[in-house]
Amino acid sequence: MIHRCRSALLLATSISLAGVVWTPPVSAIDFNGIKVTPSISYKGEYDDNVFRNQFNKRSDYAHIVTPGVTLEATPGKHEIKAGYTAEIIRYVNHTTNDADRHTASLLANLNFNRLAVRFSEDFRRTDDFPTTELTTRIKRNENTITSGFDYDFVQHWGIGFDFAWGNINNLREDFDFLDRNTYTYATNVYYRMTAKTRVFAEYNFVREIFAFDKSRDNNRHRGLVGVRGELTERLQMTGKLGYEHLEFHADTQGGGQDNFVTSIDANYRPVERLGIGLSLKRSVESSTFTGNPQFENFMTNLFITYALTPKVTLIPRGSFGVDLYRESATNIDLLEKRVDYNYGGGLGIRYELQKWIRLDGNYDFSRRDSNFNSNDYDDNRVSFTLTLSM
Repeated sequence: MIHRCRSALLLATSISLAGVVWTPPVSAIDFNGIKVTPSISYKGEYDDNVFRNQFNKRSDYAHIVTPGVTLEATPGKHEIKAGYTAEIIRYVNHTTNDADRHTASLLANLNFNRLAVRFSEDFRRTDDFPTTELTTRIKRNENTITSGFDYDFVQHWGIGFDFAWGNINNLREDFDFLDRNTYTYATNVYYRMTAKTRVFAEYNFVREIFAFDKSRDNNRHRGLVGVRGELTERLQMTGKLGYEHLEFHADTQGGGQDNFVTSIDANYRPVERLGIGLSLKRSVESSTFTGNPQFENFMTNLFITYALTPKVTLIPRGSFGVDLYRESATNIDLLEKRVDYNYGGGLGIRYELQKWIRLDGNYDFSRRDSNFNSNDYDDNRVSFTLTLSM
């Protein structure tokens, strides 16, 4: 009864907050050239498999309130953005899943004739599922800082350099062996095909250092080629593909590993009311599965937006992925390598009542099929969201 009262109170509070910000249409607040955009949303979600188990499934309903604010300044040719959101999640029955998630970001792009300088930071405190492998919620802090520059040194040619530091700090003691720092150093040479499109060749060196489990420490060397920008008026793409050589610091993990790696993000708008987005990534991820410090992950996602009317948009989507494990493990009475197939799909409908009021309804399905059958699961989620934003 107490939990239900608390959930009802949260819902009432969110509706009250919606009423507070339910104001006549106005532009974002402007403070001497700094644009401030506050927002708040309420999301109600039903999940028929909260713990993503194959057996003994548990369903629940969650109330999710998300206040946020973004700040933006564009002095001259420069761009500076900052944002913060809090995600307050309360379940009706399984209150151990209650969470307060926080996301903060900072982005700066500075342009000086031939020189472009960039900096960004993204911080998240979250308990969401960290990878496609894990169905356990792990409370953790994730922080990523990147910086770099591009310099056009002659006609269409230029050089660039980037540095990135990433930190993952798991707040559950039973997962602190995955705590790590990742350092990436990248240099590239590019050719500008047009003012907004470039092709490039890149080399980067990655050093991954774990706080406790030193047997996982590794170095990675990557050679990549890619394209970035507007290939046509209707097609934008950032794509990289290449080769990675990974070496563990410890002899216990065996010799080096060679991998094909790629990442593609593309957006295509064949007609005004239709948009198609595609993301594809192949990478190596940290694993908790027996005898496998890492697994190879391939994932692709397809998103479509179709405007039925100026105010109503359909958003179908789908995903497919494969997780491959290098080392054999015991599967019932056999020794074999684990392979997981991950499927997902959904349909959303968005209705913009006004520029500052939006309603979303969504259905999402996810499933994992593994040759290690105890890792199978399927999950269905239905949700609606009310968003208010200046």
